[in-house]
Amino acid sequence: MTIANWKPEYSVSVKSIDEDHQKLFDLLNQLFDAMTKGKGKTIIPDIIKELESYSVYHFNREELYFKATNYPDSVKHIQEHQYFKQKIADLKKDVEANKGMVAPDVLGFMSDWLKNHIAICDKAYEEHFKKYGVV
Repeated sequence: MTIANWKPEYSVSVKSIDEDHQKLFDLLNQLFDAMTKGKGKTIIPDIIKELESYSVYHFNREELYFKATNYPDSVKHIQEHQYFKQKIADLKKDVEANKGMVAPDVLGFMSDWLKNHIAICDKAYEEHFKKYGVV
C-alpha cells in the first residue's frame, strides 16, 4: 500500500537525483505500509536510520552540483536540507526515548517534505542544472 507515488512532474531532469527522490518515496511508502498493518512502531527505527543516512547521501550529491554550477540559491536550499536533517534527528530522539506516535509524525513530515521540497525547491534548480549540463 502506498501513500505517495512518484510522478513525472517531480522530475528535475537529473537521473541520479530523480532516483534518489524515488528512493525517499519508497521509504515513505514502506512506513505507510507497515503502519496499515499495525507494524509502524516495529519498522520506525529502521526507517529513521535509513532516512538519516540516505538523506545525507542525497543532499551531498545535490550540494556538490550546487557548488560545481555555482547555483545562486544554494544557501537557502542548503538551509532546507539542514532543517530536514535536524527534524529527522529530533524524531530519532523521540524513537530512542520510546515516545508514542512517532511513526505518524514521521509519515506526515516526510509526505509534506517530499512533495513540497521536490515540487518547489528542487524544481527551482532544474533549468540551472540543464544549463550547466547536469543530467
